[in-house]
Amino acid sequence: MKIFLIILSILLSNNQQVDEIFKQSNDYYTDGDYEAAVDGYLEIINSGFESAELYFNIGNSFYKLNNIPESNFYFEKALALSPNDTDIITNLSFAQNLRIDKIENLPITQIQNIKISALDLFSEKGWAYSFVILVWLFCISMILYMLLKDSRLKRTFFTLSIFIAVISLSSLYLNYEKKELNNIKFAIIFDKEVEVWSEPNKISELKFLLHEGTKVKQVDLIEDWVNIQLDNGTLGWIEVSSLRFLN
Repeated sequence: MKIFLIILSILLSNNQQVDEIFKQSNDYYTDGDYEAAVDGYLEIINSGFESAELYFNIGNSFYKLNNIPESNFYFEKALALSPNDTDIITNLSFAQNLRIDKIENLPITQIQNIKISALDLFSEKGWAYSFVILVWLFCISMILYMLLKDSRLKRTFFTLSIFIAVISLSSLYLNYEKKELNNIKFAIIFDKEVEVWSEPNKISELKFLLHEGTKVKQVDLIEDWVNIQLDNGTLGWIEVSSLRFLN
C-alpha cells in the first residue's frame, strides 16, 4: 500500500509539473515568444506525454515561425490522434499551403470516401472496443431471444441479434483496416530540396525534385534509400536522411 501511494504521489507530481510547463508555454505563445513555447512543449513530449492538443500547439508555434516542415509534421501528428478535429484540419491546410510542392490527390470513389469517413470515426483501439461491446450486446440479445416466451418479443430480439451481428462484423473489418492503415509509414521531407531518383542510387535517372514539408508514403526501404509514393501515385527513391517519419 505504501509503495502504491509513493507511485501515485510521483505520478501526480509529474502531471502537475507537466500542466505548469504547458500553461507557461501557452503564455509564451500568447506573448509571441514562439521559440520558448516550442521548447516548453517539446520538453513535455520528451517526458513521455503526448496529445492532439499538444501536437497542435507545437504545429501552431512552428507555423508562426514559418518553419514549413516542422509545422506540417506536428499538425499531421495531431491529426493522427484526432482525425475529425476541424481546427487541426484547417491549420494543417494552412501549413500545406506554405509548401512549394502542390500535389493533387488521386480521385477516390464515393464508396472509398464513405470507408475513409467510417475509419476516421474511431482509432484502432476504439474499433476494437466497439467490437467487444457489440459482441456482448449480441450475446445478451440472443439470450433474451431464447428465454422470452412472447413470440413478438422473440422476433424483435432475433432481428436485433442479426442486426448487431452485421454491425459487429463490420466493426471487426474496420478495426482490421485501421490496423493496416496504421502500419503504413508516412514521413515529412525536412531538407530544403530533395532529388528523387528512379532507383536507389544517384547513377539512375533523376525523376524530379521535392521540397521541405511534403508528405510521402514509404513503399520500400533499402539501406539508406526509401521508395516513396506521393498523393498523386508517383513513385521514386530518396535518401532516408531527408525524411522524418510520422509513425
